[in-house]
Amino acid sequence: MKKVWRDTPKSLMKAGVKLTAVTDRGGRLKWTVCLLLLLATVMNYVDRQVLSLTATKLIAEFHLSEEGFGHVVSAFRYSYAFVQLFGGWIVDAYGARTVFPVAVGIWSMAGILTAFAPTLSAIVGCRFLLGVGEAFNWPCALKTTERLLEPADRPLANGIFNSGTALGAMLAPVVVTISVSKWGWRSPFIFTGALGVVWIFLWLRFTRARSCDLAGRRTAFARVPAIFAAIARKKSFWLLVTSAVIVNSVSYFLADWIPLYLQTERGFSFGIGNMLSILVYAGLDVGNLITGVFARAATRHGVSIRRARTLSLLASCILMSCAIPVGFTHYRYLALGCIVLTAVGVAGFLVIYLTLVQEVEPLHVGAAAGMLGGLGNLFYGLISPYIGHLADLGQTRLTFLLVGMLPWLAFFTISQAARMKPTAP
Repeated sequence: MKKVWRDTPKSLMKAGVKLTAVTDRGGRLKWTVCLLLLLATVMNYVDRQVLSLTATKLIAEFHLSEEGFGHVVSAFRYSYAFVQLFGGWIVDAYGARTVFPVAVGIWSMAGILTAFAPTLSAIVGCRFLLGVGEAFNWPCALKTTERLLEPADRPLANGIFNSGTALGAMLAPVVVTISVSKWGWRSPFIFTGALGVVWIFLWLRFTRARSCDLAGRRTAFARVPAIFAAIARKKSFWLLVTSAVIVNSVSYFLADWIPLYLQTERGFSFGIGNMLSILVYAGLDVGNLITGVFARAATRHGVSIRRARTLSLLASCILMSCAIPVGFTHYRYLALGCIVLTAVGVAGFLVIYLTLVQEVEPLHVGAAAGMLGGLGNLFYGLISPYIGHLADLGQTRLTFLLVGMLPWLAFFTISQAARMKPTAP
């Protein structure tokens, strides 16, 4: 039995889009799909984390500076940014059910090829290909939750799948440390890349019943510039740009640089540094789930959706300010604790950010997510070598100072977007 949501946006109805919600047993199917989104995000982050966790090995083999490592990181971010800018339109046009498994296949292949790359240039090329595939994860996931869930449930659903960033990052140190000790630093790339084949089978199997809901709506390529222009004219889009650039960059910094930071500047060994980074990524997981649960529970107890979102953003920024003492303390475990609290704040902020991205333009969620994500990744790709340069100079204190302060700028802009009226699927 199918039904159309009573509060379906008029813009979608005029466009002839029939949005449906399949009434299954307690809505279990849609939450099962959310778990598949979680698994995809876990794989996404495991694949990208292998490089940061083997950074000291890569730097030693190819005689790189940390600035040089930053350029390797940038290769991934540049392709990720470019594909995200236009990939969202592909998701809208062809549907998440079709695009997602293709994307997972691409990034899994890129991971496996990295294990056999003979030169640094080849590794950079593999990272570039990895970015091409992984760029579709968030547009596909956001499109899926937007089509399957009501507004009050989206923060929890987004928190569930986005917690995969933390789970993947927590799993990666274990896999990498064991694999490297037994088979060398290239071996983890093979294992992590092979996981994608299993996921593709599960995705096609469990989304079959929702294929109509997750199908795309073809748009002539000639109309794409007009779609992008329409999104760019929206006030809510520009209110989210600052968050896309600042808070996403903080999240990427934690993922790409913390294992190396713990080893080179805080004196931990390769194995212990990698294992301690699990605590940081656990903080991301806590932030994702707590924020999603809080927003859902608050609205069910009479708190407005807007107020619940604003309170979540405020608490997240307070936690991110804990990054400031990291660069000033000589106690390495205190520094680690502050980084963990920063991670909790980053994840909580991004849960609300992702929910607001879905509401910029309900008809073109993938395009809006891709544009914002592309801008964030492009910015981070540009600054990654400078992060490494500051590390080479022993000036990571400045990096952590900016990590703790700049999110407040994002808060003052995104809180305006959070007050806007939420839309239904």
